[in-house]
Amino acid sequence: MTAPTAPAVTTDAEYYRAQQRIVRAAVDQAQTAWAQLDPRAPSASWTEEIRPQVVAAVEEAQQESAALAPLYIAGTLLAAGAVSAPLALLVASAFIGLAANGLFLGGLMDFAFGYYRRARAADVPETEARALGLARLLTYVSTETADTARLALHVGSVVEPDIAGYERVVHLPACGRCILLSGRLYRYSAGFLRHPRCDCSMRPVTSEQWREGGKSRSPQALFDGMTRAHQDHAFGKGEAAAIRAGADIGRVVNARRRGQVYVAGGFEFTREAITSRGVGRQLGELGKSGGRYRRSRVPRPTAAQLVNAVGEDQAELIRQLRRFGYIR
Repeated sequence: MTAPTAPAVTTDAEYYRAQQRIVRAAVDQAQTAWAQLDPRAPSASWTEEIRPQVVAAVEEAQQESAALAPLYIAGTLLAAGAVSAPLALLVASAFIGLAANGLFLGGLMDFAFGYYRRARAADVPETEARALGLARLLTYVSTETADTARLALHVGSVVEPDIAGYERVVHLPACGRCILLSGRLYRYSAGFLRHPRCDCSMRPVTSEQWREGGKSRSPQALFDGMTRAHQDHAFGKGEAAAIRAGADIGRVVNARRRGQVYVAGGFEFTREAITSRGVGRQLGELGKSGGRYRRSRVPRPTAAQLVNAVGEDQAELIRQLRRFGYIR
């Protein structure tokens, strides 16, 4: 691609809708191709018919996603009143053919077929095995298309001197960890954290645009705009109740980081932030544990555990959330 010839994608919503149309088209094509899987000769039908169609669909989606990036960036700069003078031009075709982990697309899609084959080898019924393989295939297709869009935006932003970085844009419904990252500004060197099928996008911004956004796109603002049911679904009922009571979203979510939660005596505790650099001093009883920092010996319940233990006593809940460092 040389230079944008189509009208600039001037708003976040326009870009998101355009990108979602690309993802949807690729997913539909992959699903149609998967329907051709022949249970009598699965390997042959996958290799000769299905995989080529899926790879072609993703490559087309990658090309279209990458081509959107300079249009979106141009729209961002236009809205900021900046005169665009890019240091280089983005080549959309350079983003085609590879997955985010460096594999060729065909090799990545083979993993989806592998799920089907292993399921059949384990005597899983044909219908269920096909559904397992299809679910994995569509995850790969949607995730790789979205990753290409993010990568192209990242590269396109680097060559624009007026772009300060990118802001994470979270589209509801979303999980708690994505909501926690909403509105953050990242520099060019920062990678985009995402989970499979994550549809968060990045918004290239000038320094002034990011400052003007203020708290309107913060995790708390996003939480406040959600229905109670969605809050419970995204964070869990206990965690959502703690946040509604005033607990800090970051501390509530981070307390449940992988490997940090454990159960003792039927109660749920977390190892997160119990060092002297976290809330350890507040908890008390600091002692050495072989690490760099002293850790509190006082067990720290998760926010959900406190909600369940306290019940309907809001004043006591707030006191306990403050005691264990969930309220600043």
